[in-house]
Amino acid sequence: MKILCAIALLLPTSSAFAGQPPTTAGIAGLWRPRDLAFALVIAQRQTILSLPFAARIISLNVEPGTRVAAGETLARFDAPVLKRHLAAWNQARRGLIIARDRLTVTREAERNRAVTRRALLDGEQAVAQAEGRVRMTWQTLAADFDILNASTDPKPLAQKMETLGLRKVAGGLSRLRAPFAGVVRARRATQGEQLTAGAPILELEALDRVYLDVGVPDKALARWRGGESRWRAGSKVVILKRLDTAPRYDATTSLWLLRFEAENPVGRLQDGQWVQVAHRAAARAVVWVPAAAVVARNGKSWCIVAEGARTSPVEVRAGPVENGRIPVYEGLRAGQRVVTEGAYELLYRDLKDLVKFVD
Repeated sequence: MKILCAIALLLPTSSAFAGQPPTTAGIAGLWRPRDLAFALVIAQRQTILSLPFAARIISLNVEPGTRVAAGETLARFDAPVLKRHLAAWNQARRGLIIARDRLTVTREAERNRAVTRRALLDGEQAVAQAEGRVRMTWQTLAADFDILNASTDPKPLAQKMETLGLRKVAGGLSRLRAPFAGVVRARRATQGEQLTAGAPILELEALDRVYLDVGVPDKALARWRGGESRWRAGSKVVILKRLDTAPRYDATTSLWLLRFEAENPVGRLQDGQWVQVAHRAAARAVVWVPAAAVVARNGKSWCIVAEGARTSPVEVRAGPVENGRIPVYEGLRAGQRVVTEGAYELLYRDLKDLVKFVD
């Protein structure tokens, strides 16, 4: 192979051929290179659900792969700490009601000069202290509610406490709810298990939109910076959105990773799944020639350019065949005539008597 290349460099760049081989003129046009690559699916949002206090799991009915809606109950539990927090807030709330009622009576008595000014000040101080206890106990309870994805409005909760009582309200609140719509990835606890504070219960991931890390070889990286990338979900074509992040080099595959974002129709894409992505690069100017006009050998592509009765080989760079034509993006000008039959034989006719080719 090396001997062949050396001899080729020593030969004339053009040769006279007997007869006139069929030729055609290259046509200027546009071409959008196409690439295929594989992408790793990554959930946009993942979380491990746990409780901020010790609890016993009463029921845990969701299985891995289950799709859940935001706010849907995933587990029920019994947590003495939650009951204590709820009782402390309720006691503080009722204490504030009593303190305010007493202050109202004291103010009326003070206007009638039935009590001293000091008594009024004591009443106001008692209300301020009661308000402080309510705020403190509510902050503790609200932190629990935030983890449980429960409502943090104290007014309806106070009404429930008055009508249902502590036990029933606590039972209704002792539910682990989904913080967002997604898919249960894994169960980390079992029904009846006594868990410590912070112990994992479920893994949940959001898959309505996902990230795709596409592996692209170095030589194709420039083409992927523009154009359009897509993947097909059954009959639906999903357009990928390129994120404005720098490519990351993966030494294990020698590929550059480009991150895209995509919709996930009916949850077809799962975290950790591999999918094939198609890309059409931005249009570039080319010269279109028949497929038979481009011949290849030793890793190079050639066209035989005809100028009158003479022909000469020209090295070109070209894309793949499309509908019987090849886009030449380097080495050929529009209007140049190229040989369309016997191009391979013309290219090597002068060499075949010198070297015996071995493919």
